[in-house]
Amino acid sequence: MGSIEEKNLKIDENLKDIDICISNCLEKRIAHVSEKAEIIGLCDSDDFREKYEKIFLCQKDLPNILDENNKYVLSVKNTINMLDRIKCVEYVSTEDKVKLFDDEPDTVFETNTVVYLKNPLADIAFNKFSKCLDDARVIYEESFAEVCEEVYYSRQPYCILPVENSEDGRLSGFGNMIRKYELKIVLTCNVESANGRVTKFALLKRELTRIDCPDYLNEGEYLEIGFNFGEEEKLGAVLEAASFFGYKLNKVDSLPIYYSEKEYYFDIVFKGNGKLKKFLLWLELEVPRYEIIGIYTQIETNGRRTGG
Repeated sequence: MGSIEEKNLKIDENLKDIDICISNCLEKRIAHVSEKAEIIGLCDSDDFREKYEKIFLCQKDLPNILDENNKYVLSVKNTINMLDRIKCVEYVSTEDKVKLFDDEPDTVFETNTVVYLKNPLADIAFNKFSKCLDDARVIYEESFAEVCEEVYYSRQPYCILPVENSEDGRLSGFGNMIRKYELKIVLTCNVESANGRVTKFALLKRELTRIDCPDYLNEGEYLEIGFNFGEEEKLGAVLEAASFFGYKLNKVDSLPIYYSEKEYYFDIVFKGNGKLKKFLLWLELEVPRYEIIGIYTQIETNGRRTGG
């Protein structure tokens, strides 16, 4: 019979042989996936998504599998199919087939004016943001809605809103305002008050824009995306694709959709500077209801405290 150790060693040897077979099969599979990507690249833009879906129609039947193993095998098969689609997008050489960004040019302003509701913490945030803007100026408004409207109606280029703090976490009310007024985060910074409470402020713009900051101010590059998932759960696939294309999960916030018990709005923040166009192309094809909330730099957090 042999000892337990000998039996275990033999099982490991058999599993290693199977792993080699799996690796060889996956290499062949990747080659075929690259061929699928070539087919997609030859499509007209009008049928780009349609062709993508058609070439990935997969049989879910599992012939010659014991019933008690179906769940395990189907789970592995679904994971492989998910990775096929991610790998295929990596091979596609025509990101321009899908509209990734708004093609309209940015509105041109004479000055870099920033609008916000005046308070000591927002003043500190403005001083931080102004280090990345040429000749930044200030306009104060009396309500957050008026602050957002100045940018939404393209009367001013920038505004400042608080987006989270160390006591309450994500400030969902301001998140809703950002989505309502279709604003995009371009910079963030943390401001600490005298009582140790930290508030994160965002500099927002109407258009999706990257602002270059000096290296000594740069504390990290972030990509923030919002999703409204239905019954078909895709969160795991989004996180897998983000990792594949070079983005590290920073945090996830979820909010129930008020009109549905099965849908949630997810706000996901990724850190890193990965293959942005590839990731956004995958999102366009797989999760078309996503929205980019911001592609931004977190700037230095050191600064004087204030009261409050």
